[in-house]
Amino acid sequence: MWVALTEGWLSIVAHRHKPDHLLVRARNPKHITRTFRDADMYIITSADYPFRADVPREDVIEFMSRRLEHMTYDNFKNTIDKQDYGYREVVNTVWSVLYEYGISYRFDNTSSYFTEDSSDSI
Repeated sequence: MWVALTEGWLSIVAHRHKPDHLLVRARNPKHITRTFRDADMYIITSADYPFRADVPREDVIEFMSRRLEHMTYDNFKNTIDKQDYGYREVVNTVWSVLYEYGISYRFDNTSSYFTEDSSDSI
């Protein structure tokens, strides 16, 4: 699962060897240390996401639940620190790519995506 947060971009997946933990991964170490402050981060330099932490599943659930419960912003991109130019650019690029992806669905309101019997699901 990719998670875009004010503090950074995380990839969170099931841990292969610890079923009660999730593997939290990032390309910038601050994205983990800002989010899971108590986690022991380690580095695998050859990995696509070199910065990693094994975080108890319940801690991730609690963090995400708390974040959703206390959300007050109405524009995510504006929550990112203007000083963190690189991350702001990443988020804006992802937004742009997804906007382009959605254009064909936006203007085709006759498509099967707007009917209840659509087989396209998550």
